[in-house]
Amino acid sequence: MSTPAPLPTIPAPPPQVIPADTIYATLGDPTRRRILQILAPGKGHTATTLAGNVGKRLDATLKHLVSLRGAGLVITSENPADGRRLLYHLAPAIPVTKTDTGWDMDFGYCLVRG
Repeated sequence: MSTPAPLPTIPAPPPQVIPADTIYATLGDPTRRRILQILAPGKGHTATTLAGNVGKRLDATLKHLVSLRGAGLVITSENPADGRRLLYHLAPAIPVTKTDTGWDMDFGYCLVRG
């Protein structure tokens, strides 16, 4: 018997570079920074959960999430527990390091500690 041909390899996409102006404009709002700090541990959260944690109404929280998603800082996935809602996660392009005091997010232009 002949051995099967190896699967073709697909090159990895280049790392995403988010412009500095986008980072600074997005991080300029304390609610957006708080959302990113909540998402830093890697667990996905619904918009409703995030709204409760940041002390804002759901519609205001959704506006911040749209902005974060548009900037490439947040991604969404389907919620396996409830198919109607999305889970929000910190974008994988943002390196997060656990420290003794919390989490450090390195945006390349600045470091956010939470």
